[in-house]
Amino acid sequence: MIRNLTVKQKLLGISLIALFVFILIALDVIFDGALVSFDQVVHSASLSWHIPLWDKILYVITQLGSLAAMLFYSAIILFFLFRKKMQREVRFYLFGMLGSTAIFSGIKELVCRDRPSSYIGNFHQHGYSFPSGHSTMSMTFALLLFFLLYSKVSEGYRAVLIAFCILFPLSIGFSRIYLGVHYFSDVMGGFTLGIFWVMLMAGVRTAAKP
Repeated sequence: MIRNLTVKQKLLGISLIALFVFILIALDVIFDGALVSFDQVVHSASLSWHIPLWDKILYVITQLGSLAAMLFYSAIILFFLFRKKMQREVRFYLFGMLGSTAIFSGIKELVCRDRPSSYIGNFHQHGYSFPSGHSTMSMTFALLLFFLLYSKVSEGYRAVLIAFCILFPLSIGFSRIYLGVHYFSDVMGGFTLGIFWVMLMAGVRTAAKP
């Protein structure tokens, strides 16, 4: 039965599943459910993992998912897309990144979850905690890159692309937990939100193709 589904149906199905999981996570956070208790366990455990070398490495990794880094990546990608006159891809990328930013920013203001009170060294972060913006945008960026490049690269490079699209958001998300600036559920919420948005856009984009 799954084989008979169209690409559009599969993408929209994944989007709906991701949205459903995100809603479950959000409700757990809002109503102090079991996941919130698990957050505290993970956060306490993460504070005991630290060694100076890993602190430096994870700090560098987390900066790869910062706003400045995302703007830099986006400038390069948009430059090449404009140069190749790929207007459809430009709109897909821009709407993906800007839409994802607007969604997670709005949800942060609605949920108003405080960040963990313990964090590493002087690495204090401002703003609300749920969902993690770094996690949302790293997942959004990775999936957008996948949809833009997968059909255009050779078989050998596809494996590299897939590995990057998995490892990049996972490493960013892990760094946020390790540094003590986000809870586990913040990161998972960010991941599922990013998946929901990009898969929704990809499904609509597929349906709109002539």
